[in-house]
Amino acid sequence: MKRLILLIPHFNNPEGLLKSLASIGEHEQCDAVVVDDGSMRAPIDHSRARAAFKAQGELRFLNLPVNRGIEHALNSGLTWITSRGYELIARLDCGDENLPDRFAKQVAFLDKHPNVMLVGGAASFVNQAGAEQFVLRHPSEHTAIRHAMRNNSAFIHPAVMFRSAALASTGPYPLDMPAAEDYALFSEFTRQFKVANLPDVLIRYELDPSGISLSKRRQQLKSRLAVQKKYSDGRLAALIGMARTQLLLLLPYSLVFKLKSKLRAKKA
Repeated sequence: MKRLILLIPHFNNPEGLLKSLASIGEHEQCDAVVVDDGSMRAPIDHSRARAAFKAQGELRFLNLPVNRGIEHALNSGLTWITSRGYELIARLDCGDENLPDRFAKQVAFLDKHPNVMLVGGAASFVNQAGAEQFVLRHPSEHTAIRHAMRNNSAFIHPAVMFRSAALASTGPYPLDMPAAEDYALFSEFTRQFKVANLPDVLIRYELDPSGISLSKRRQQLKSRLAVQKKYSDGRLAALIGMARTQLLLLLPYSLVFKLKSKLRAKKA
């Protein structure tokens, strides 16, 4: 069985892809597959991408004929990966960067904790100039993660690594939760298996104004609410989580961002 592969979806962002590939340490033991979601305006330069990828492994490309959205691209990648027998799947998005030994740290954790099916980590959120804006850490232990998932995802999507065998039970990324497909899948992981987060900062996460979290914020919040309703246990914490999401739907993002920034500044 092959060990680790990195899954990167791509759509019209070849420079971001190069930055992501170049950030993977040359000592990291991993293959990578880039799923191009029908890019027409800015396709991938395969030769430049191969030159940027210095890890100990192979770089592959999967080209989809038309753009269907990130959920379809991710699931096409998962189908390709599982058919080739990889044990572990890591994620990264174009423009985001690995910190040194990210994969080695996560693999070591999973080897030490065979009952954990998914492990994430912290992230340094940076602007497009590379300046750090804040660091985001989620709870480390399963019980605390399960509680936090009532409000929102307790995982930073491009910082996760999970066991491919778990997909036989969870299924792939759901297609009916647009812009919150990761929250839905990780909710299923959390419901069925043990999960964890490392406290270490594993990636630099680029705050891109055209990214899904900002450009599709309203759709993401609607999907988040649908996930919360699906996995609600009827307890007060779950009801508060749904009420919080409904409130966010009513508030402009500029106000929410200012409030979050002030809260993070106080914590720092």
